[in-house]
Amino acid sequence: MLFYVIFHYNYFDTNQGVNGVKKLLTLLGSVSLTATTATMAVACGTNYDVKDDGNSVLIQFLQSIDGKAKITSTDILWKLINSSNGPKNREKLTLDLLKMINLSILANIDSEENKFTIDEDNLYTNYDLKNTLKERWANAISNVDRQIANEKDVYKKEHGKKWEKEWNKMLVEKYSVYQDDVKSMNKDFLENKYKADILLTDSNNNASKTLLDVLINTDQTGVTWISSNDIMKKYNALKKVVEENTSNDAAIASYLKSDLDQIAQINNSLTDVSKDWKETKLHSESTDAELVAAAKEAIKVDVQEIKNDTPVSINNFTISDTNNSRAGFLSNSQKFFLDRFYNTQAPLAISEVVIPFSENGSFDDGVTVADFKSLDGNDQVNTEELLTQISSDNETGDTWRRWMVEGKTDKHPKATVKNYDKLMTLSNSADFTQDMRAVVYDFILGENKNGKPYSKGDLESLINEISRNEKAEKFYVYDEDKGRVYYVDSTGLHIVQIDGYKYFKDSKGAPKEGLRQEGIKESKINEHTLNELNEFKKYNALQDNEKVAALQTNKSEAYDNLNKTIVNPYLHYLTNSSMLKGIAGSASSFDVMSEVKSWAQVSSSTEGGASHWMTSVFDYFKTISKVKDDKKDSFKQEEFIDNYISFNVSEEKSQEEEVIKKTQSWFYAAVNSKQSLAAIDPAILFIEASEKWTDEIKTKTDASGYPKKLLKNDEYKEDIVSNTIESFWKPKVKVSEEIPSNRNLSNDLSSIVFDYNLVIKNIESSYLNFNKGGIK
Repeated sequence: MLFYVIFHYNYFDTNQGVNGVKKLLTLLGSVSLTATTATMAVACGTNYDVKDDGNSVLIQFLQSIDGKAKITSTDILWKLINSSNGPKNREKLTLDLLKMINLSILANIDSEENKFTIDEDNLYTNYDLKNTLKERWANAISNVDRQIANEKDVYKKEHGKKWEKEWNKMLVEKYSVYQDDVKSMNKDFLENKYKADILLTDSNNNASKTLLDVLINTDQTGVTWISSNDIMKKYNALKKVVEENTSNDAAIASYLKSDLDQIAQINNSLTDVSKDWKETKLHSESTDAELVAAAKEAIKVDVQEIKNDTPVSINNFTISDTNNSRAGFLSNSQKFFLDRFYNTQAPLAISEVVIPFSENGSFDDGVTVADFKSLDGNDQVNTEELLTQISSDNETGDTWRRWMVEGKTDKHPKATVKNYDKLMTLSNSADFTQDMRAVVYDFILGENKNGKPYSKGDLESLINEISRNEKAEKFYVYDEDKGRVYYVDSTGLHIVQIDGYKYFKDSKGAPKEGLRQEGIKESKINEHTLNELNEFKKYNALQDNEKVAALQTNKSEAYDNLNKTIVNPYLHYLTNSSMLKGIAGSASSFDVMSEVKSWAQVSSSTEGGASHWMTSVFDYFKTISKVKDDKKDSFKQEEFIDNYISFNVSEEKSQEEEVIKKTQSWFYAAVNSKQSLAAIDPAILFIEASEKWTDEIKTKTDASGYPKKLLKNDEYKEDIVSNTIESFWKPKVKVSEEIPSNRNLSNDLSSIVFDYNLVIKNIESSYLNFNKGGIK
């Protein structure tokens, strides 16, 4: 049975024998869990709460707001449109229903009645995802049963013989809207409601958390490794068995059957080239002659060449991981969230050198070269030498990198250095000053509209260009080759570097066709996936200094061979550099996937405007799903929603039917608006932070007369969304897919607000019509 959330408006209360038709907007079948032989399945039964319908997320939603029990269709509408709490209620109900969809997706991942199935060839589909989710669903149900059993044990301990009476009272109080005692309760039904409540809302065992754990917290599946020393032991043991049983094939065959993988392990250990590794071809049905022949052939190898670790088997993936051998290897589903984050947040790795004002220097009365001159004359000399060293640094920035590792510069004892452990993003206004963000994003997204090329002159000429006085033409200068910007604020002269800038420039002309990790092909792990597992194993076995050399200082082949399916060069840089977080000698300390995980969590609040978290799981499954037995390449989002939420809309015209249709339209629009806002929220947050900071600076300027040149991004703020999509592109899921462009922020926002408000007005009209008697 499909796990449906059904909006219904009439039913016969069979439990009470009432012949009349009830007029309620309700959710049916959302919690009816029934045991089967293998696991717990979800049934779409009509086993209602005894008096009316307590099995309703909508009713629970309303009850949590005002405690009302007798609820009609118009109550739902009123809660969604009223001026005081309407927006908050719409937000809550949208999330509740999306969580319900997540639960339904998990419960029905392999249901025959599900109209959709996972597209195994999709760019973001993990190998064997369906079976993984089936196992997680079984575990989730088992955990819920165990959780309830443990709670019953607590009741038994606290209440003794009266525990069941107290338990029943709790069920009625928590999970029945209309019942006020336990005499007429349907205990099994209310306990099933309890189970469903856990699966929807429990902090440790809800369905959305389970799905995210699989999709975003689980790295690429891999293999278990066996060392060359252990393979040598197997070789010696096999050789001894063969030599001692020259006339006893059965003994050799029996020994070999105890470990059929050993022949492949011995042969594979002769090379570290993974594409030459062979799968295990022997099996339990192999004849004695086949087994003996394989054993005799295996012991002929050059024993001196058995020197490479190999997988225990390349016939299948394993869950266990030897010594974190594949740490940092992203799965296809992780890349979905990573690509979305990159495409909307415009993340940048940042490091900087700050030269402070000298003892008599000040920002408030206007910045001149004199502010960087000390009485003893040392500051100006040190600053000039430091600027020369920065501008003459080689293209790979070796000197700059060394400073970040050592925590100081060579030439200026007062200068400070910092490599940020957070990525600069359009949304992150907590870890970076707005001055810095204004300059950096003008350089990256604004086509340098407020900057000019750095002429590499002396300190005085530099300060004159960026002093932010009335005559200043621009508010920063930039070094295009090294990805550095120079500007002043109240703390001094800042030289900020976009780390990995070379890769950012490379990404502008890079191919945008997406790649994916493949699974099992022709009875063995895909050659490219196996090769990358081998590369990760080699990398993770390195010492810290060797890891830094491989990914940062010398850039060995390892850099290119790790996470090869991330085709955007700068995102590839961010991903691989994240593996150096916390390692001594590394010039970087950020972790992009850690930030992605924080951004995509369903349990997040809307703080920071991160709309994506509400639809993240929904978006993933819509992306990787296809219609069963249908050759069409696409489907409407409404079809996907209706597969898991049925609004039970018919052609019959009635007051309630109109209400249901309007509520259906509202939910469609709510999901659409959340998805649309996810793409532009970061830009909105950036602009809001910029305008707020500008207003604060203006206030200070009125008092001090400085600075006259404000750090504003007005010239490109309307293009910030389209520029982000273009510059921080995500790969095409299909070769023919076009990357959207020419997005105007105001137009985007106006369109979203207009479309959604239109639906709300429509609901409001329906509510008024309903109160006046409805359709005649």
